[in-house]
Amino acid sequence: MNGEQITAFLQEHWNWVTLIIGAVLLIGAIMNWNWLCDPTGKPDSHRYGRGSRRVIFFLLGIVLIVVSVWSLVMALN
Repeated sequence: MNGEQITAFLQEHWNWVTLIIGAVLLIGAIMNWNWLCDPTGKPDSHRYGRGSRRVIFFLLGIVLIVVSVWSLVMALN
């Protein structure tokens, strides 16, 4: 697949992509995955600790899931 095909796919199925990304962020925050929540070595790691990152990713996952489900419901109407 070239870049144009990937872009066309993402534009056509953006609500499913955001649903999957939201689910991964939500599960990662709940399961406390290191690759998602560990601030060590990241830029601005002194600002947000592990707990703060978990809350941020949890809320972001909820928002992405709600928006994608809402768009899917609106597309069905």
